Amino acid sequence: MTRAYIYMQSPGEAGLVTLGRLVVKEGVGEFVYSPDHVQRKGWVPDSIHYPLRPEPYAGIVSNNGLPGFIRDAAPDGWGERVIAYGEASSLSGIDYLIRSSNVDRAGSLLIGTTRKPSVMGQPDRLDRLDSFIAFMDGIQSGERLAPETARAARQRSSLGGLRPKVTLLDEGRVIVAKPRDRHDKEDIPAIEHACMTFAARKGLNVARTRLHAGKASVLLVDRFDRVATGEGGFLRLPMLSAATLLDVDWRAVDEISRARWRYAEMADEMRRKGVPVADLQELYKRMCYNALIGNDDDHPKNHAVLFQRGQWRLSPLYDVVPALDGAPPPMLAMAVGQQGRVISRENLLSHAAHFGLSQEGAAVALDEVAGWESELKAHYRSVLLPPLAERVIRSVDAGRLRV
Repeated sequence: MTRAYIYMQSPGEAGLVTLGRLVVKEGVGEFVYSPDHVQRKGWVPDSIHYPLRPEPYAGIVSNNGLPGFIRDAAPDGWGERVIAYGEASSLSGIDYLIRSSNVDRAGSLLIGTTRKPSVMGQPDRLDRLDSFIAFMDGIQSGERLAPETARAARQRSSLGGLRPKVTLLDEGRVIVAKPRDRHDKEDIPAIEHACMTFAARKGLNVARTRLHAGKASVLLVDRFDRVATGEGGFLRLPMLSAATLLDVDWRAVDEISRARWRYAEMADEMRRKGVPVADLQELYKRMCYNALIGNDDDHPKNHAVLFQRGQWRLSPLYDVVPALDGAPPPMLAMAVGQQGRVISRENLLSHAAHFGLSQEGAAVALDEVAGWESELKAHYRSVLLPPLAERVIRSVDAGRLRV
């Protein structure tokens, strides 16, 4: 049995409160809110699946015993690989949760092993990026790392995902640095930057990105779940992934779990959280954009909502990279309509009402995105080296979006 205490930076408040306690035994979890938080009728991140109550939530088996809103604060592939580096025995989901760094968790939750909240800590500066790249290379090559390198970088368990990344400070902003992986055949940071900057140019709400020149190509992404206070600190914004909104086990591979990976259902859950209709329509355009560029890595951990200014909103667009298989992918990771994941105009229009759109309104939005094709190709050619630009262009197909 392993126990963890969950702390939270409540919306708009700089201090930490103890939200509750999580106990996991043999992959089955039990979560209970702190009596003090229940008494004060405190704010909770997931009031739909885990509303505030004094009774414990027992028998949690999804996500290795972790409630979804807590699982969002745990590391994924890269973070787990860092934590497991050098460990003699295997670790469980709650072990990874406890051992990951509070500095770069997504959202407003922190984790500790005592009832009293732990110190939040501060990210390293951008000038520590080279140390992280050396650490990343060492992890991936299996080399024995110099002690100072390991100490400098291992404390960063990252935000999750399979690709290496680290949270840093740059001129008062909290950023995520995503270096080129030593195993990458293509310059993925440059490709992601191209996709993100084009989406921003076309009016989508996108996380701010820039490329950093150094020993390796590095994409720098502003963390939208952090807000600078102007006093050298920052506030953490509550954040829930689409996996949590959909209440699915992120790592489940069965068809029942994957069947709920639907944009329409995500829109429905956003509506239940009070997200404005304009954000639902933004989600629809993002779905169409993913179909246009061939981004079939649009899984539920690559979508999220943020709690800001008293309401839940769709987070800025992030982690957008097209498939590079030499042809447009036939499907997205999430279902786009009544015919599942298949990319076609009929399918993309079939769930329009879930996004607060009429059939005519959805068709206008879809036609707009399809009309970006030539400008998108020109953008790729202007920001990417010629051979790479042409390979990325092969993933683009607006024909399926048109009549």
